Amino acid sequence: MALEGRVRSVAHGGRSRGTGAARGAARGRAVRTGAPVAAGLLLLLVALLVGAVGRWLPLVAVASLGLAVAELLLLRLLTAALPRQIGAVLGALDARIALEQALLLVFVVQLDQLSAATRAAVVVAVAVYQLLRMAHAAQGHAVERLAVPRAQVRGIAGAPVLRTRLSPLLADQGQELLVAASALPGIALVWALATGSHVLLAPAAVLMALAAAAVVARGGVDVLALVRRPRGARLFTAVHEAVVRHRPDVVLYAADGGPRDAHWVTPWLDVLDDLDRPALVVVRDPGLFDALPPARTPVVCLPGHRDVRALALPDTRVALYVSNSADNVRLLRDPGLRSAFIGHGDSDKSSSTNPVMKAYDEVWVAGEGARARLLRADVGVRADAVRVVGRPQVRRVQRRTAARTGAPVTVLYAPTWEGGSGDPAECSLLHSGLAVVERLLALGDVRVLYRPHPNTGSRDPRVARESQRIRAALARAGAPHAVVEAPATDVYTALNAADVLVTDITSVITDFLASGKPYLVVNGSDLDDAAFRDRYPSSAGAQLVGRGGEGLEAALADARGADSMRPAREALRVHLIGPPAEDPVGVFSAAIDALGSTLARRPQAAPRADPRAAVVPPPGRAA
Repeated sequence: MALEGRVRSVAHGGRSRGTGAARGAARGRAVRTGAPVAAGLLLLLVALLVGAVGRWLPLVAVASLGLAVAELLLLRLLTAALPRQIGAVLGALDARIALEQALLLVFVVQLDQLSAATRAAVVVAVAVYQLLRMAHAAQGHAVERLAVPRAQVRGIAGAPVLRTRLSPLLADQGQELLVAASALPGIALVWALATGSHVLLAPAAVLMALAAAAVVARGGVDVLALVRRPRGARLFTAVHEAVVRHRPDVVLYAADGGPRDAHWVTPWLDVLDDLDRPALVVVRDPGLFDALPPARTPVVCLPGHRDVRALALPDTRVALYVSNSADNVRLLRDPGLRSAFIGHGDSDKSSSTNPVMKAYDEVWVAGEGARARLLRADVGVRADAVRVVGRPQVRRVQRRTAARTGAPVTVLYAPTWEGGSGDPAECSLLHSGLAVVERLLALGDVRVLYRPHPNTGSRDPRVARESQRIRAALARAGAPHAVVEAPATDVYTALNAADVLVTDITSVITDFLASGKPYLVVNGSDLDDAAFRDRYPSSAGAQLVGRGGEGLEAALADARGADSMRPAREALRVHLIGPPAEDPVGVFSAAIDALGSTLARRPQAAPRADPRAAVVPPPGRAA
């Protein structure tokens, strides 16, 4: 059931809660801790049943309070570990709390020490609390229908601006407060057990109901705001009209991906900002929309595929694609658009030679190395459809030609994620990650920076655990060692901070080559070094490190001293990203013109205004 997951996403601003490694670690903790907590909860429930039927205050008091604590702990574990199953988790929670409070009432109505008024107050308060829990769930259903707008846009003057950030009381915090409030009658019973007085029972039950009322009242304010704002067809029309006024010449389309996949789009934003023409980014996921950093280029979010098809782009000639999503067909089917796959990084991974690429009019690559790789793979992409456009993003990479001497040296360990291939050469975390970091720390005159991939641990909890162990090792070591991860630190800032890079077969290599600085690659495969370099040409300029960091110290000493791989590295840089261009964005812009010119001439449109004139600059950036 996706309901509560959607509510949680919106309530947290559309962002994913933590990295893939953190979520994987949370799943591991849930397995290790959740099972004994659930077993204890079951025992406490049986104890409450026995105590309620037998009118035994000590058992009821301890079981009632213990159940509230166990429910709260289990809720926190499962919401972190199972975000996609949170609806089922909360459904089971509602049923258990209803049963627990029904047993509590069975005990209360049998207590001779209570007056009729006290019994009635407790019964009414518990009933009101349960009704308010139902109201809170109903608010979640309302948010599911209303909170995710049919369309969103930012960066275009006059476009509708929506406030989608909701109170966390509609999601995690609200659920936790409701569960915590259910402990109040148990606390009153423990007081009665200790003092012999039941004077706190009715006030505790009433306070429980009032706490639930406060949670529901705050959620009601947000639900009412959602009801009042533009939505549906009226909202889509307003967004669509704003896009048409902007008259983009080129559109970048991200058909899939969520908040943790913002790195697919983010590196291209500066490039689009600096084009000599209006551009537009279209994304499908509201979380991704919220996760993208400010940019001059407008961004539109259209979750519904019918709205993507209905989006008229009369002035747009070229659509750029950053992933090989099946949903790319929503734009590919438009005969008035030329298509180019630009990807989100250049590497020797199998994803760089996906057969789906033959669906595009052209595939744009950074350099001749990527072109040769794609054609050598023989996946059906025509040679005349592969266009070399350079890598304009590397403008942000600071170049260093002279070797750095002295200590300390900053080493950035930036492994890729575990992906889906299962190839041990693709992710060193599982077999070498902690060893690499510990060996670097042992050198003493090395500052270690760790940058996990945003998806680290999302498919293999073992990788998540290894990533957490590295974080713990760096935390123990203290400053100046650090974890530098998105979104707090972008990849180019991390690359510029490093004197040496240690990495896997990943697109980080291609970007780092622009710096001229040495890099090491972990060979986690069963291939010898020669075969590894042959299979992964991007390692041609690197010193290779074996499993467990074998040879790391010698490789780093060479990088800091003789730098024997420098000639190979310089040749590889030209091969993969080409020689430095005076105007790399101009090369990219010329590619847009060349591809767009293959369209049949359209009827003459009105002259375009200055591409920046109708664009709202983001805070902190000039228009």
